[in-house]
Amino acid sequence: MSSFNIRNIREISNDPLTKFTNQLAKKLSKFLNDQQLDKLENKEDIYSDGQDIDSILRFNNFLSTNYFNGDTQYLAPLEPDLDKLRLWIRGVNLGNTMRDYSEYDRTINLIGDPLLIDGTPFDSGLHTGDTKSIALKFNRNSTATDYIRVPNNTLIRASEGLATGISFFIRFRVSSLAQQGGANITLFEKTDNNPITDAIKVELDTAGRIKFMIENSNVQYTQETASGTVVVNTVYDVWFTYTISGNVQHIYVNNVDKTLSGTSALALHSDLDDFDYYIFRRGGGNSTGYVYGDLYDFRIYREKIVSAAEVGYMYTNKWTIVNIPFGAVMIANYFATSSTSGSGYTTTGFTTIGYDT
Repeated sequence: MSSFNIRNIREISNDPLTKFTNQLAKKLSKFLNDQQLDKLENKEDIYSDGQDIDSILRFNNFLSTNYFNGDTQYLAPLEPDLDKLRLWIRGVNLGNTMRDYSEYDRTINLIGDPLLIDGTPFDSGLHTGDTKSIALKFNRNSTATDYIRVPNNTLIRASEGLATGISFFIRFRVSSLAQQGGANITLFEKTDNNPITDAIKVELDTAGRIKFMIENSNVQYTQETASGTVVVNTVYDVWFTYTISGNVQHIYVNNVDKTLSGTSALALHSDLDDFDYYIFRRGGGNSTGYVYGDLYDFRIYREKIVSAAEVGYMYTNKWTIVNIPFGAVMIANYFATSSTSGSGYTTTGFTTIGYDT
C-alpha cells in the first residue's frame, strides 16, 4: 500500500545538498518521535487520550433567478418596523443559530439536524425562475430531535402584560399528523411565569384540527377548527389573533377566517421555570410533540391585532400585511439596476437634429 504525505505536495529542490538536508530532517524527526513513544508506560495512551469528533459538511445548491423588466413598481413593506413585529424567523439557513429578521437581533437557537429543501410549490414572488422558495425540514424520518428555541424576553411574552392583543403567523407544511411521543404535534408553545398564568400553545391533532389556546391572567381560552383543516404535504399560511377586549380569538387558514368551536384546555409543558419559545415541539420538561414537517416563516406581532384585510394582503404578496401586489414587495439587498437608452443616431448625421431621443 502506498502512503501519502502532504509535505510531498511541495516540490523539493534538485540541489543535492538540499535533498540531503531534507532527508536528514525526516530521519531526525522520526528518531525523536520514537524516543518519546518509548517513554510511555503504555503506548496505547497516545491513542486512548484522544477524542473522536464526528463532523459533517453539507452543501446545498439552490439556483434562483429573477428577471427585472423595469416595469414593476416595488413598494416598501411594514416589516420590520421595530415596534409591533417582535420576532421573525425564516426557514432559510442551517447551523446552530438563525437570524431574527425583526431586527431585534435576539438569539434564535436551531437544535438538531434539520435539512434545507426546495419549498415548491410555495412561490414567494421573489424569483421568476428556478427555485421559487426554500424551507427547513424538521425531524425527517421521524427522528424527533429538531426544533427551534428562542430565549425568553419581555418583548415576546405570550400574553403577560398585554394591553390590546397579539397576533401570530406561521407558514408550514406537515408530513404527518400522527402523535409524537404520545402527544399531539405542537407548532409552538410558551409560558410566561411560574405558576403559569399567561401562556400560548398551538397544536394539531390527528384529525387535522388546529387547536389554539391562549392563557391570559390565569384564564385559558381555547378554540379549534373543524377536522380536516390541515392535511399532509400542503403548505399553509395560518394566522392566530387574540383580542383582550372580549377575549376574541381568530384562526385564518389560507385567507379564510375559520369557524371555531370551544374545546378543552391544552396541556402545557411541565418545566414551570422554562419560559422560552419552542417551535415544532412542546416546551421544557416534555420531549414530545415534535413536528415532522417544513417551516417557512414564523412571526409574532405583539400589541397588534391583524385584521382580515391585512391577512388577505399577506396571503396575496407573501411578505407583508401592507397592501402590495404579488412580486412587488421591496426586499432589502435584493435588487438590480436598470437603465433606459434611446435608439441612438439617425442617418441625418451629427447635427442638432441627428438624435432621435
